[in-house]
Amino acid sequence: MKNPLTRTLIPTASLLAFASAVAAQNAPSLQQLEGKISTLPQSAGSSIGGFMNSARYELGRGLTFTTQDGGSSMTVGGQVQAGYSWSEDDNGTTGSDFDANARVRLGGAMMDGKVSYFVQMNPSGGDQGNRDLIDAWAGWQLQDNLNLRLGQQKMRSGLSADTSANDTDFETSTRSIATNEFANLRATGALLEGHSMEGRLNYHFGVMNKGTAAFDQSTAAGAVLTTAGQGNDDTDVAWTAGVSFGSHAGNSEDWSEGDLARSGDMQWIGGATVTADNGPNDNLTTVNVFGGLKMGNGLAAQVEWWTRDADDADTSDNGGYAQISYTMAKTGSLQPGFVFRWGSIDHEAAAAALGVSDIEQTELVLGANAYYAEHNLKTQVQVRNVNTDVAGADGDVTSVDLLFTLVF
Repeated sequence: MKNPLTRTLIPTASLLAFASAVAAQNAPSLQQLEGKISTLPQSAGSSIGGFMNSARYELGRGLTFTTQDGGSSMTVGGQVQAGYSWSEDDNGTTGSDFDANARVRLGGAMMDGKVSYFVQMNPSGGDQGNRDLIDAWAGWQLQDNLNLRLGQQKMRSGLSADTSANDTDFETSTRSIATNEFANLRATGALLEGHSMEGRLNYHFGVMNKGTAAFDQSTAAGAVLTTAGQGNDDTDVAWTAGVSFGSHAGNSEDWSEGDLARSGDMQWIGGATVTADNGPNDNLTTVNVFGGLKMGNGLAAQVEWWTRDADDADTSDNGGYAQISYTMAKTGSLQPGFVFRWGSIDHEAAAAALGVSDIEQTELVLGANAYYAEHNLKTQVQVRNVNTDVAGADGDVTSVDLLFTLVF
């Protein structure tokens, strides 16, 4: 590169140190709010007091109101993220950008938990194709181990795509290029999910009117590569089906990256999902397999792989990533962590569309994190390199990303 990386790492490190100091000072006061229960006024003139019995705040979850009989609850919460990104390509072209976003959430249950609901919005837009609405679904418990969700939601497209409704439980500040190519978008439809073996075995089946492939727009070839895929356009019908099994109860939406708890208890999860998109240009079938492991001593790893076949074009795109991390024990209010990720994509459909022999991308990410309340309050910095090889012609984009996250 024509310009040294250190000139940007120095101010970025300064920003990281400043954000860490501010977060460290405020982490104790934020955590003091957790578990505070207050009984709302029960006066005859207070209809809210007559309906709700108590309110409890938990950092990362929000403020939860519960009825007197315990049969209904409502939780209000949200998050704020602020970041800075700098990038440079092989030609010496640089770019930098400050960014901020916020989300507000409302969810809960009624009828003794048989009916559930969840709404998540971005007041500024920007998510899901510049739409304010991120999630909006209602759920019905058909049986003790079977639930039906209707609305806009995550439709099980991969472990890193499904992880957390907040989209914050990650050790890197950006998802992998493979996740953004083959997964990572919500869709509107019906998702039937069930479990057995005390929640360790989970399965799902869903139908939707949109695909879930997002495509990575961060690379120099991104705009070209998207011409060969489904791109989350309206489809005639799409469906998804999959299964997962783990050492503990929970599915891919319950997974949280990294071994922050350091509990000494090993945890693991593995699974597979098939998604079929009957799109306007071609019929696509995508298979995803994944695995995650937490050793209990701070070491964690996860791996995913996708393959996407196009019926009419007779092409197959493949890609995935492998990630390993180590989180240190907490000292005071600070818990440091480090992460490395490798990713790769073989764009056969895009190569055929452009008339070239092959298009391949690889990604390397090295990150350092400062956790204060696990993923609910953290500062992250990463260095990321994406190489795009179009029929032997290489192009590199290197970026430095800083992200501060507060989930309240």
